[in-house]
Amino acid sequence: MIFLGKIVKTRGNKGEVVTAPAPDVDVDAYPLLKGEAVVLKSAKYQRECNVEYFKEISKACILKFIDINTINDALKLVGYSIYGTQPGGKNVQTTRIQTDFIVKDTHGCLWGQVKDIESSGLNQTLEVEDNDGDIIYVPFADSIVTEIDREKGIIIIDPPDGLKELNKK
Repeated sequence: MIFLGKIVKTRGNKGEVVTAPAPDVDVDAYPLLKGEAVVLKSAKYQRECNVEYFKEISKACILKFIDINTINDALKLVGYSIYGTQPGGKNVQTTRIQTDFIVKDTHGCLWGQVKDIESSGLNQTLEVEDNDGDIIYVPFADSIVTEIDREKGIIIIDPPDGLKELNKK
């Protein structure tokens, strides 16, 4: 399973959701998800949904799932991560995250620049190089990565206390 992104909010009142694509997933692969089953995961729950359609509006990635037809249904999905395997019978196309993405915490403190994303199964880790040239490993988890602004090249994280020192290499 490949981490495709995170549901960040609802759109309209017919069950559409806005997603933040994972930094290493090419948004052009999203339309291949039409009719495919994806797994939605939160910290406590997991469910499978079929994608009805995908569209991009003003650089926002909109997904509509079959059987999610109201804003109330869609609200229950906000915060879920989206995982998929071989949409459209093809491998999800991934691209390396641009090294000009910077990582800041929710307090506005700069952590550094993304150098790479390590993947092992479902677990992805951002390799962030700080100003001293040290590498800090940041888990790409729902509870830590709170926002990805592709247009500005910024990833906002809400790390637990001690993460910077614990994972510094």
